Amino acid sequence: MKIVQITPYAMTRPGGVQTHIRDLCAWLEAEGHETRIVAPPGTGQAPHNVIEVGRTHDISVHGTHFELTRARRPEIAATVAALHDWGAEVVHLHTPWTPLLPWQVWRTLALPSVATFHATLPEGGFDPLAWALGKAGDYFNARLSRIVVPSGAPLAQWQKRGADPLPAILPPTIDLSDWRAARRDAPLREAAPQIVYMGRLEERKGVQVLLNAWPAVSAALPGATLTIAGSGELEGELRRQAAAFPSVRFLPPPDANGARALIAGADLFVAPALGGESFGLVLIEAMSAGTVPIAAENAGYASVLNDEGAALLARPGDASALAKRIISVASDPTTHARLRDWCAARAASFDVSALGPDYLALYRAALA
Repeated sequence: MKIVQITPYAMTRPGGVQTHIRDLCAWLEAEGHETRIVAPPGTGQAPHNVIEVGRTHDISVHGTHFELTRARRPEIAATVAALHDWGAEVVHLHTPWTPLLPWQVWRTLALPSVATFHATLPEGGFDPLAWALGKAGDYFNARLSRIVVPSGAPLAQWQKRGADPLPAILPPTIDLSDWRAARRDAPLREAAPQIVYMGRLEERKGVQVLLNAWPAVSAALPGATLTIAGSGELEGELRRQAAAFPSVRFLPPPDANGARALIAGADLFVAPALGGESFGLVLIEAMSAGTVPIAAENAGYASVLNDEGAALLARPGDASALAKRIISVASDPTTHARLRDWCAARAASFDVSALGPDYLALYRAALA
């Protein structure tokens, strides 16, 4: 098959959706298929199979970074002509309610299409953006061969809207082999556990909650260290909040190799996001690297840390609960080792080698 992936996110910018698309395409090509990725331009060199088109405008909504994308008609026409000449057969849209590029290209291509709606919309009260995106979801649901969502969290929102048909659940998938290769399998450093957060420094990611929890953690575990790797609009505020603790250090966002080394070298990876998470790619990366995650119990993260992994969840926004989870796991080598083994097995179920065939079946069904 010749498969087109369309995303509103620049493929040269780090992100879970970009990693999912890149690794899924690599697996598809290894299986003998061909892929093209249509995305807005970013900085740096895009992968070989990426067609960059349009331009972006950055905004912040609901405490997170958001990109609006748009291309001119001649750009769309040229892109679509190139894809038809190539022989494109099926389209996979990613979060197509993000204005406007995915819709522009998809509408003009007019090919059998599926979509993943990666996001979980804000809950509580009337929100104009959530309402508009919900209406866009209804629009695509009536026109696509199949829609999938990453977990039960966004599915519940589609159910609440009365969507017919309902999306299927198909988690995003990535190649975890490099993360497994980084695994060190060292015992818990009980006297001086190393704890890491890596990600954007923005309100929705909850890093401020982790810093609010740190006084209790450092009192219970005096040798513990915390590394915060990332950048964002809250960096200055977070640095001021952490200034009283020499055990806390900040690093700029690492490259791929640096990220794996940083996380694999830690005893715990903390993901305190307040909400809006429909899955947890950052969790399965850490789990594959042999690092036990402590995560906020938002619906997306809970879909990854189910069953035995529920012991690693803390109520979102609750610094005291987060501190208790960190202290409990970081002071018990037996529990840490047991959960580390569970995490590795759980993460493997999301590897592209496990879920790639399901995506292939999705494309074949669209063509049937």
